[in-house]
Amino acid sequence: MKFPKAAKTFDEQLAILKGRGLVIPSDDEAIRWLKRVNYYRLSAYFAPFKQPLPSEDFHSGINFDRIVDLYVFDCRLRNLFMQAMERIEVSIRTAITYELAHTYGPFAHTDPNSFSAWFLQPMKLGESPPFEELMGNILKEEKRTKEIFIKAYRQKYTTEEHLPIWMATELMSFGTLSMMFEGLKSATKTKIAAQYKLAERPFQNWLHVLSSIRNITAHHSRLWNRQLGVQAVIPHGWIHYVPKPDRTYCIAVMMQHLLSVIARGSQWRKRLIALIDLHPNVEVVAMGFPEDWRTRTPWV
Repeated sequence: MKFPKAAKTFDEQLAILKGRGLVIPSDDEAIRWLKRVNYYRLSAYFAPFKQPLPSEDFHSGINFDRIVDLYVFDCRLRNLFMQAMERIEVSIRTAITYELAHTYGPFAHTDPNSFSAWFLQPMKLGESPPFEELMGNILKEEKRTKEIFIKAYRQKYTTEEHLPIWMATELMSFGTLSMMFEGLKSATKTKIAAQYKLAERPFQNWLHVLSSIRNITAHHSRLWNRQLGVQAVIPHGWIHYVPKPDRTYCIAVMMQHLLSVIARGSQWRKRLIALIDLHPNVEVVAMGFPEDWRTRTPWV
């Protein structure tokens, strides 16, 4: 089937919205938003204001400002999550690096003895072992980087094949770091996870989930009303109530748990509550928040 749609001008996009019943208080202001935010991107925030499919019409009386408010909320939420991810990611990189360097030496990530047996074997016939994939990823990152400390290292230590682990982990993507952690021996993973008051399995899963969140925030994608592709593992006996482990609320609880360990004086919890209070028309239930979330840990 051939794609039949032609590109629309901003005026035509505005006419479509009006034709579907959206109240536009100011044409100029609406077009300003359409110029700043791609219509297709903005359309992701239409859903709660539209009539059931197959209709494309908005509910009666819905104002364009409601959509803008939801969009702005999501932008601010994404920035808040990015701030949390920065502290969490730096801490986890440090914990993994420190444990491996002091247990297996400065080139621990290149030492097969650091890893579980399965990590050194091909997962499928004809594939390379995950360990070789890890080494390849690190090499690609080194070739791509412009970091001065890498250049200085290579100029000074000309006979060394590999970077020391404290340099390698600075270059790794969070996804590669998560992959490396998964391949480590169970005793090592348990020791690192315990620093964050977690068992090995949930901590390993959380690294995958947080890697996904990092990609979402880095690409400015929608967090509001998002169903995550990776479902979080809830720790056994956890005191926090999480009704849906694949929604944004679960990530918020995870981040608050980690921040409470990493930075006890963090005000992130208060900033999240303040953001929600600033946008009272946004339905946080759509993000997996329980109705009584304000009365539950870790928010009280």
